[in-house]
Amino acid sequence: MAGAFSLVSYISVKVIEEQVIDARLAKMADRLIDFQRGGRMPDAPSDIRFLIDADIPVELRRLPAGFHEVGVGNRHVHALLRDQGSSRYAVLQEVGELEHTELVILLSLALGFAVSVLLAAVLGVLCAKRIIAPVAALADAVGRNAGPTELPSLSAQDEIGVLARAFAKRTDELQQFLQRERLFTGDVSHELRTPLTIMLGAAEVLIPQLSERPAQLATAERIRRVAAETAQRVSALLLLARAPESQDAPCIVLNTIIESEMERCRSLLHDKLVECRLEWSEQVSVQVHPELAGIVIGNLLRNACRHTEQGRILVQLSAARLLIEDTGSGIPQKVRKRLFDRFVHGDERPAHEGTGLGLSIVKRVVDHVGWNVRLETPEAGGTRFVLTFPAGAGSLVNGP
Repeated sequence: MAGAFSLVSYISVKVIEEQVIDARLAKMADRLIDFQRGGRMPDAPSDIRFLIDADIPVELRRLPAGFHEVGVGNRHVHALLRDQGSSRYAVLQEVGELEHTELVILLSLALGFAVSVLLAAVLGVLCAKRIIAPVAALADAVGRNAGPTELPSLSAQDEIGVLARAFAKRTDELQQFLQRERLFTGDVSHELRTPLTIMLGAAEVLIPQLSERPAQLATAERIRRVAAETAQRVSALLLLARAPESQDAPCIVLNTIIESEMERCRSLLHDKLVECRLEWSEQVSVQVHPELAGIVIGNLLRNACRHTEQGRILVQLSAARLLIEDTGSGIPQKVRKRLFDRFVHGDERPAHEGTGLGLSIVKRVVDHVGWNVRLETPEAGGTRFVLTFPAGAGSLVNGP
């Protein structure tokens, strides 16, 4: 705006200058020529020169009649040339003083432009700080998870107040939802622990009594094993219901968890021509609760066993990642982007064996413990899941 104002002012000065000088020269020319043609001596102002015919400088004789701005000698003049009868008249006005005035005006405009820009910058910074301050305070409060009633500017009637109240409402809804979810998960897990403990105790008491009845002994052992596994899953759900920062996870050897989960999944490969192989060159330690690690690895292994009819299931463990690859039917392209969503199945069969929650639970646990999981498609077909561990994971001792 300052630049536009300065430009308009400069153009206005030039236009006014031209019009004023030209009008004055035209008026003086009419008066002086009338005096001269009337036989009287024309009386010109001190800054005006009135020349006739031979007295006109050579530079002006070649110019047509009209207004001109030219240099005569070492001077810069405005000239009005007129032809009347056989005579040529010239009225000259030096513009040195006008140029000085014009320079002063231009310098004033330049100074005004600079001051305007500086003032605009200062006012812009001050206004921006004043306007942004409530937004920054609101963002800080939301970032530190302040309660809905602790958000600033809630009583303001401007746009910031509207935004703060919208944040407060949304924050309250989210906190209530999270609280309900945690309470539900905790309550269900707590209520399941008692019957599971009873089942586990009854199975352990029953097993020694069936030593001479192999069929019933196998059934009792299976009940005990399933009850123990379910109890571990319930403990994992209780851990999952807590905030990650409130947990002090132990440092465990992941190899043992993998071997245990692979043993649990062997029954799913009964009567299938599938080789399940574990490859590792070192024992890997990670900081995680074993129940949560078991949920992740167990779900991925069970999916691989259920969807692989022949071929192999390869489990590779290194210090930085865990790879679970199978030669099964693979996952359709259209569901890959939503694979970790709830109730999404990884196959297109009309009847599904599961509920579509396994991989969503895997994703939730992985996010909870700070790992990362991604889906890859091997060139030979099938499915490959890759779990990567944070920088804190590392090897303990070399293995076979």
